[in-house]
Amino acid sequence: MKLAKYGTPSRVVLSMMVIPLSLLSAHADNSKGAGEDNKSSGKNSLVKVKHSSLYKNSHIISNNKAHTIVPKRSIVFLPARIKSRVSDQPNGKFILWPSFLKMNRDWIWTFEVTLDQAKGITPIPKGKLKDFSKLNRMVVALYRGNPISILPPKKPSSKDAKRSK
Repeated sequence: MKLAKYGTPSRVVLSMMVIPLSLLSAHADNSKGAGEDNKSSGKNSLVKVKHSSLYKNSHIISNNKAHTIVPKRSIVFLPARIKSRVSDQPNGKFILWPSFLKMNRDWIWTFEVTLDQAKGITPIPKGKLKDFSKLNRMVVALYRGNPISILPPKKPSSKDAKRSK
């Protein structure tokens, strides 16, 4: 092993030991100082993270035995006869979306969307929405096989209108 460009072997070993020790002592100094500041000001310097639940940001779809979650706004069409299957409270055992879909294909239909449609840049064709009402099934939007939220179509701003001219 050539250590000539780094110095003598003892210098290399010494620097390998000193650098981590100095970083460790700097970290210890910082954490001591933070504790002292907290005591004097009475405030906690740690960032408070707001905990959110997947259930709060999702639609809970259930049958009698199991439930799954899909993102809010991913249900494109929901007929009145099966509205009771979407609830705020989980019912039964949690099952991942792919398994739940296989078990409930008789009342759940999926619709693959583009990323632009999910972002609201390109609207879902109105003809498709009319077709969904004829199915009499819940329709869930998918992107690459996974449920995705569909944002409302964006209205073109005045800048966008000028660009298209």
